[in-house]
Amino acid sequence: MNRQLERSVANDFLKSLGTKVQRISLLKGGLIHKTFLVEAMNDAYFVLQGVNTHVFSNPNLVVLNQLRISQFLTQNGYPKTCLTLLKNADGSYLLQDQKGQTWRMFHAIHPSKSLEVLSKHSQAFEAAKALSEFHFFLKDFPMDQLKESIPGFLDFKKRKKDYQHSLKVAIPYRFTQANQIIQKLGEHEGVLNRYLQLLPKLPKRIIHADPKLSNFLFNASGEGVCAIIDWDTIMTGSILYDLGDMIRSFCQVGTEDSQQEKTFNPQILKELLTGYFEGQMNDCLSELERENILLGAKAVIYIQGLRFLSDYLIGDQYYWVEDENHNLRRARNQLQMLEEICLLD
Repeated sequence: MNRQLERSVANDFLKSLGTKVQRISLLKGGLIHKTFLVEAMNDAYFVLQGVNTHVFSNPNLVVLNQLRISQFLTQNGYPKTCLTLLKNADGSYLLQDQKGQTWRMFHAIHPSKSLEVLSKHSQAFEAAKALSEFHFFLKDFPMDQLKESIPGFLDFKKRKKDYQHSLKVAIPYRFTQANQIIQKLGEHEGVLNRYLQLLPKLPKRIIHADPKLSNFLFNASGEGVCAIIDWDTIMTGSILYDLGDMIRSFCQVGTEDSQQEKTFNPQILKELLTGYFEGQMNDCLSELERENILLGAKAVIYIQGLRFLSDYLIGDQYYWVEDENHNLRRARNQLQMLEEICLLD
């Protein structure tokens, strides 16, 4: 496929390095941004992203957050690779093309690989330990220097209101299709209520806010984590959100939209908890955080189900979809996973 526009944008960023694009290819798997792997003439690799400004309405703020985080981690001896943004020919970290699309470019962390599903349980252990390390190195980051990249992203009350609004404005036939899931989500609302009652008692920390499996880059052998990527949503919140979202992503059997008899793997949960508690953040956790990790996971899974279903009901305005029932399948899987994790109590 001829990617003339993307090639031109990438070359603009590469001017400062005195090189040009040799090969460019689309990277699949992202739900928000359009992402490309760029191989330059000097055998260096880069990642070019078309920023979704519908989701991230202030990309300059996102860039500023990432620069501050990268500088802080580097200065404090963080041992993993940090994300490094490139400037374009005008000395800016962002570029807007003639169609109004906003672009940014990173040095690729190469060689490395991301995973859609775990190939071995030890990868969950290593990723959780890496997240613990990430939290530890950010525990003293000045919170006032970090701005919220998506207003209300961690506001579960807002997510619930958005869902209730989607029920009112839903496309009629989609509302009918989703009726069974809507009823079951209502039955599990107590999970969300218990989490919301707990939340004011929990410490506020700097969290990644999207620690899904594909945001951990593993080395070529797949044995160890060399970087945690996608810092767009780094913000102040509860550590239970990060741990809950990691559990949601890693413990899922198959992919987010696959049809499985079982959707939750309790053995992976054990690996995640062991890895995180063996990591550097272990001694910094409060007892309340330790005691409520599973509640956090249930709440995150519940909310993610609400988000997928909300998007389905209003016509797929947020998440990328491959067909009109994609978000419905995603929502159904979240609900099934919630029901399976509740059996662990």
